[in-house]
Amino acid sequence: MEWNKDKVMPSLYRRERQSKSVWVIRARVKGGNTVTVTLGNADLISAVEARQLAKKELAKLSQGINPNAERRQARRVSKARGFTLAQAIEQYSEMAHWKPKTRQDALSTMKRRFGDWYKRPLATIDRDDCLNRFQEIKREVAAKKARIDKRRLADSLDVTLPNNEVGLGEAQRAFRYLSAVFNSFCSDDAAGEKLMPKGNPVLVLKDKKVRRALKPKEVFLNAEQRENLYYELQICSHHEYDGLVQTEDADLAWLLMHTGLRLEEALQMKWANVDFKQKTFTALDTKNRTNHTLPMTSATESMFKRRYKERSNLKYGLKSPYVYPSPLSDKSPMSASRTFDRLSEAIGFKFTAHDLRRTVATVADGCGYDLDAIGKILNHKKKGVTASYIQSNHERLKGILEAIQDNLFDEPRDIDY
Repeated sequence: MEWNKDKVMPSLYRRERQSKSVWVIRARVKGGNTVTVTLGNADLISAVEARQLAKKELAKLSQGINPNAERRQARRVSKARGFTLAQAIEQYSEMAHWKPKTRQDALSTMKRRFGDWYKRPLATIDRDDCLNRFQEIKREVAAKKARIDKRRLADSLDVTLPNNEVGLGEAQRAFRYLSAVFNSFCSDDAAGEKLMPKGNPVLVLKDKKVRRALKPKEVFLNAEQRENLYYELQICSHHEYDGLVQTEDADLAWLLMHTGLRLEEALQMKWANVDFKQKTFTALDTKNRTNHTLPMTSATESMFKRRYKERSNLKYGLKSPYVYPSPLSDKSPMSASRTFDRLSEAIGFKFTAHDLRRTVATVADGCGYDLDAIGKILNHKKKGVTASYIQSNHERLKGILEAIQDNLFDEPRDIDY
């Protein structure tokens, strides 16, 4: 190994190695020891360029800065900032207090909308990326809806008119999840430097005002639609019935339209949560993190009793702890993934499980109950300190539910199987 001192700059050397030659400087760090700093390949960098680089590094040394230590730190930061979006989502999903359905929705939504970003370091995803992807999602959803609408019109079927701009809801949901991931790492350090020095890039959507409040859905089943639904629920178990609706669909819809339970609350209910002696049933760990107990009315009591008695008719009915067991396993409830598509097609009106929840609220309002009473049935979160001291009265809740039952249809009815 040979060191050839530059004729112009005493601290600059051309260091000859077996593989290649490199430019280096040898000088003392102010207040420290002598160090050797490599400038680059001598075959690619001219002597003039090497002298210019040497001046910059010598200036740092005169200030007490070791360029070698700077480079090591930069490598550590670069390695730490190689933390990818996929790693961030995995870590965040382990920390987040998500319910199973929320977890499934969050992970599948992010995979669907940001899967091509998963291998990218978190810090490389910028504001322009987020703004462009937000618009892309809206365009993709709009194009898909246009294709579906075209097919439905060709088949002389109704086309759904959205409350909001097509695709806006999907885009906002996707970026709501992504923003939560970024927020959880914004304050983290990477080798002494901020992991995300430019902060959360999703905030560009707020700055540019492209995220807007969605208009709430106002769909509920009117009296005629409820009568049509009742007719379908009534006949679906008849041995000559050849329609779309299954008995499981009918029982699930019956419970939801008489109680206002959220779909997941009904699906996760187990027989251990149904008390025939006290005539109550309980949804555990609901959306607002509480247990929600409701009294049975004649309509729900007869449905629960019949289902319990006829459990042996279902493939996993006796083994499964669930009121609505899966036909594929005794360890999970039914998915209800097609339930409301079948019901909607059968009655000629598109509706969802949440529309039944709105129907319960609407019927209760028509009976003269105030928002507080309706909120207790629907298990809306209590607001304020005083509200937390007020406990729901069993008899009062039963009275509200019985009023809803009596006014759902033209006449109080039950499903007669």
